[in-house]
Amino acid sequence: MQKQLRALIVEDCEDDLLLLLRHLMEGGCQVHWCRVDTMEGLVDALDREEWDIVFGDYSMPKFSGALALDVVKQCKRDIPFIYVSGTIGEDAAVAAMHSGAKDYIMKGNLKRLLPAVERELRESKLRQTQRRSEEELHLLQTISQATTAASDVHGALAITLRKVCETIGWPLAQAWIPRTDGTFLECSPAWYGHGGDLERFRTVSLNMVCKPGEDLPGRAWSLKQALWIENLLLDTNFPRVLVASEIGLKAALVFPVIVDDEVLAVLEFLLERPCAEGKNLLNLISAVAIQLGNVIQRKRSEERLHYLAHYDALTGLPNRVLFADRLKQTLLEAKRHGRMVGIAFLDLDRFKPINDSLGHQVGDLLLKAVAERLVCCVRINDTVARQSGDEFTLILSDIGHIDHAARVVQKILNSFKQPFHINGHELFTTASLGITLYPQDNGDVEGLLRNADIAMYRAKKWSGNSYEFHSEEMTIKAKERLDTENSLRRAIEHEELLLHYQPIVELRNGTLIGIEALVRWLHPQRGLIFPDEFIPVAEEIGLIGHIGEWVLHVACQQYKTYQQKGVPPPWLAINVSTRQFSHTNLVKNIVSALDKANFDPQLLELEITESLLMQNPEIAVSLMRELGQLGIRFSVDDFGTGYSSLAYLKHLPIHWLKIDKSFVRDIPDNLNDVAIISAIISLASSLGIHVIAEGVETKKQLGCLQALGCDAAQGYYFSQPLPGNEIATRLKIGSPLPWA
Repeated sequence: MQKQLRALIVEDCEDDLLLLLRHLMEGGCQVHWCRVDTMEGLVDALDREEWDIVFGDYSMPKFSGALALDVVKQCKRDIPFIYVSGTIGEDAAVAAMHSGAKDYIMKGNLKRLLPAVERELRESKLRQTQRRSEEELHLLQTISQATTAASDVHGALAITLRKVCETIGWPLAQAWIPRTDGTFLECSPAWYGHGGDLERFRTVSLNMVCKPGEDLPGRAWSLKQALWIENLLLDTNFPRVLVASEIGLKAALVFPVIVDDEVLAVLEFLLERPCAEGKNLLNLISAVAIQLGNVIQRKRSEERLHYLAHYDALTGLPNRVLFADRLKQTLLEAKRHGRMVGIAFLDLDRFKPINDSLGHQVGDLLLKAVAERLVCCVRINDTVARQSGDEFTLILSDIGHIDHAARVVQKILNSFKQPFHINGHELFTTASLGITLYPQDNGDVEGLLRNADIAMYRAKKWSGNSYEFHSEEMTIKAKERLDTENSLRRAIEHEELLLHYQPIVELRNGTLIGIEALVRWLHPQRGLIFPDEFIPVAEEIGLIGHIGEWVLHVACQQYKTYQQKGVPPPWLAINVSTRQFSHTNLVKNIVSALDKANFDPQLLELEITESLLMQNPEIAVSLMRELGQLGIRFSVDDFGTGYSSLAYLKHLPIHWLKIDKSFVRDIPDNLNDVAIISAIISLASSLGIHVIAEGVETKKQLGCLQALGCDAAQGYYFSQPLPGNEIATRLKIGSPLPWA
């Protein structure tokens, strides 16, 4: 029988207690004991300590043995309960045994006490061993099933940590993984935490790495053996001791997962109280580690096979299998959202001579360098893949326009202008690219790749270093658009932009009340280009702000010149783009232009669109009020084509609404347009706002607008937009107005 005995004694009689203890000690037991005689005392003792056995008197004045047995059973710990009583009858003893008591001993005859205690302790130990084995077996089976089903190594680690902690009752566990180069251990995303402020310890762990022999994981890694730290606060090689102390972590078990003498991972378990080494727990974690090691090794093999099946071994890019799968998914998304996808096929020019003359090793390194350069030319959500040899394919997902695809491939061609430095060689190569577009060209993966391949060979036919769209018409348009972009960037610097002005006429008496400044581009090869063709391009490439600022400064300067030549001083209207209006320096730029030209702010009217107002109405209101305090007025251009909020219109310093020419074109024959114009005029009048009709070209249109009560108009009926010198001549004071 064991020498140490932790005995909880439910007894109200001091003499009977001493008799029981003397008998146990005479039998060779060193007894650590506690006596209770109330339910509260019993519950407290069970919560406070672990006990090997409970002795209980059957009948007591304040408490009963039967109730004591129920309390012990409810604590759900396998503690043998033996009645030691002088009053229990035979029927009561049989009932007590049925209720869960292990034996009953009469106080007057204790000779059966020691054999009964020895028997129950032996059977209790056997039950605990069997139960622990069953729990460990169940844990290992559960881990085996769950980790096998996990998607990757980190998933398997997370499942293992959670299952072990739930079984052994430890609050925190995390895993560490060696880097591929074997220099450091890194904290895995896999971890388990239950209760307390464990996130702080977790954050510190994630922000560090362990060298061999450093901190707990590094020591287990280098020693290739488990570490049991009974008291973390006394450990001299534990950099995280401060945060561990603050959140109450006191003990640790660190276990390496080893397969074929290689440490695949290190498991770190932490506890909130100092704890002596437990052999059973070490055996359990050892079994778990062996099983986990096999799973990790299998997962790594699966991941390697998956990688080889979907990625190019040389460049690390997706291979044709993964490319086809990604393209299929991209096409589904594009179809769902009504977007465009670009597919490009790239072939290196003159790669074979490099490969043949310098060897395959240099050729392979060049292909890797090309792959890295291609990845740098696309967005993170695009795909670059290696098709085979020196052929690459690209998915340009979610593009808004054909020009976006052209811009990307031109960026790729430009990147090849820089040499590749390979093993001491400075190598130059170019590329031929073919582009096809979904949904314009084809609807399936094979068809799109075939189209891009055909376009690539057409580009290569022209000596390479170029791109072609599957449709020749698209190629021409894309190159024209790209030429427009490049030329537009130089247009301001080369003074190719100029201003024309169109009169705004009051319909009641034909009086000139304003002129609108309209930008034109005098291209050196293509001649005069109208804003509908280049303003959208300027907005896309971010030049609209520079153009708008140029228009503002030049128009104010020219307008002052016209005034000096005797041109009457109506107000000057200038369009402001959405990008300009959202710029933080808008007010500063306008004030600067007015000051330089000595221009009266009350003669300036800024034209904004409905969409500009609705994109960010709060900012629009604030800017308009700030500019309105200077005396500047506003008109809403293209009114009726957007979704203006009347709640904003009535509170803004708006002087004019400009009816879009699409409503004017078919009046008076189109009664729907007449009704719309009538409603706009009525609405504006109720808000105290004047109305200008755009695009007036005929006398019939003019008459209809006058009948509807429109305030003013502009259009070819009065005058087409004219260069500055002509507008000054035609509108000079004293000269008859052309439309009068």
